[in-house]
Amino acid sequence: MILGLLPWNPRMAPTAVPSRPFRPVVLLAPGLLALALAGCASVPADRSPTAAEQQARALADSGRHADAARAWGVLAAQAGGADAATFHLYAAEALWRAGDAGAAAAALAQSPRRRLPPAEQVRHDVLAAALALEGGRAADALSGLSQAPRDVPIGLRSDWYALRARALLATGDRFGAAAALAARAPLLDGEARARALRDAERRLKEVPDAALRQQVGFLADDDALLPLALREARRRGLALDRRTAAAPPAADRPPPATDGYHPPRRMAVLLPLSGDFAAAGQAVRDGLLAGYFAESRARPTVVFLDTAGTAAGAREARDLAVAEGADLLVGPLGRDEVAALASEPMPVAWLALNRTPVAPPGGGSFALAPEDEGAAAAQRLLDQGLTRALAIAEPDDTAQRALAGFRERLSAEGGTLLLTAALDPVGGTAAQALAPLAPKATEAQALFLAARAPAVRILMPQREASGLGMLPVLSTSLVQAGADPRLDRELEGLQYPELPWLLGLGAGPGEADAVARRLPSARGSAARLFAFGHDAWAVATYLDALRGGATRRGATGDLGVDAAGVVERQPAWAVFRAGMPQPAPDGALLPATTDAPAPPTPGAGLP
Repeated sequence: MILGLLPWNPRMAPTAVPSRPFRPVVLLAPGLLALALAGCASVPADRSPTAAEQQARALADSGRHADAARAWGVLAAQAGGADAATFHLYAAEALWRAGDAGAAAAALAQSPRRRLPPAEQVRHDVLAAALALEGGRAADALSGLSQAPRDVPIGLRSDWYALRARALLATGDRFGAAAALAARAPLLDGEARARALRDAERRLKEVPDAALRQQVGFLADDDALLPLALREARRRGLALDRRTAAAPPAADRPPPATDGYHPPRRMAVLLPLSGDFAAAGQAVRDGLLAGYFAESRARPTVVFLDTAGTAAGAREARDLAVAEGADLLVGPLGRDEVAALASEPMPVAWLALNRTPVAPPGGGSFALAPEDEGAAAAQRLLDQGLTRALAIAEPDDTAQRALAGFRERLSAEGGTLLLTAALDPVGGTAAQALAPLAPKATEAQALFLAARAPAVRILMPQREASGLGMLPVLSTSLVQAGADPRLDRELEGLQYPELPWLLGLGAGPGEADAVARRLPSARGSAARLFAFGHDAWAVATYLDALRGGATRRGATGDLGVDAAGVVERQPAWAVFRAGMPQPAPDGALLPATTDAPAPPTPGAGLP
């Protein structure tokens, strides 16, 4: 259906009308480096491996590194010359993998570098650098990793970059560490690639303004770090002398507006408008339409295609959208649907409405993911100077994903998750969950909960008996599941990340209660998906600017795009008072300002 020809009537739920009949709908931690050295070593000299060599390799491939080290040691003792040096190298590698750095160093000492074939000399350098870093000798490690990247065998290159990043960071060169991480990212897949990009972004944030300005000027136009460095400079408002070639404008597509608005010519929105997930799809659709009709400037042609909530339906919808000339796909919504499309090349720009580890070129990944809320809770503590936390989580997938996000962000920023306990969904095991945490009460600074309201209501009053009553308590919006103002007085003081639109704090499609009275798809639990759809429109039409480092206020939070192309969402914060959620004293999204905020007082704003 082509939209924008008629005024929007909120009483008329929009429908999907296909154009023809259609029913589809980190930096490596010290001591934990797993050297994937060339997918295993080659055979010395140009000959076939012996049975003993094959057995040693099989042991290494199966993870029996200590046994592999012994087997390579026996072969080294029986060999001479270059073969002995090579077998000692393999034994050293296996010992390192087994976690015995001392024995690995001793074995490596029996492998003279000059006796090794050229490819194995680089392997020797990589292992020697890892051992040097283990011993705190970053300068020695860096000296051993001075080869040009093109001279490093492709199978060794990922580890070579990772070690260089560690060594450069240890010597204080954060920009160089970021460059090594960015160069490593294309050699990785999925979450590993996303982590490398985010680590590079994190290191860049630590580079002072003057150094960033200067060092960006030395980057080649094809340097993997350049886009990230330019993004960081734009975020800080730094003026750079560097000029980069602008991408040629798309045919029939006007240039971006001064605020970054740059819609596609034709947008195809892939949603489950039939089947088990139809209600979710309709809420997202109506939210997107609210954003669409609120825009007074030129708008794209928009078509909605039904995926029926299946991977096959998502593929069929994509194929139809591409065939009909869409230059941006938005959706689908389900994890299986998004995974199906992510496993295949995408011929046009794509904004997935669920999490992909790394967004496709020119696209993005936008989700209301439990991991993001867990990460937001960890960041809130870190921003208040609180670095030691305890956690309690229900066993289901949503709660465990939130806990994983909390743990990852806390540890990435130097915090510590001291202990985690399990809680059943009805709160019957609250006392058992609190008991093991009690000995850590004096060490902890906060308690994180990934649980629903029924269980949390049982747990909250029991904290004091376990010595945890004085700790600030943070949760995720999962605590809203089963909320009841008559019973939620037990949640007094608990804080959780909330959509600013629902708190009356953020941009959105009008006042939330008023919209809910007019549209069933904006009521109750559907309201979050409605707001998500509204922000999906904003992300889709400001995608280029967001990928370039801009931010935009939305109904679900302040929106940006990280180095991996994943939409970052900074939520507002709510606190329970007398059984009702209210904006937390310091949890509202503040108006945009060019003034730097004052440093937070540790613990300020937390009960």
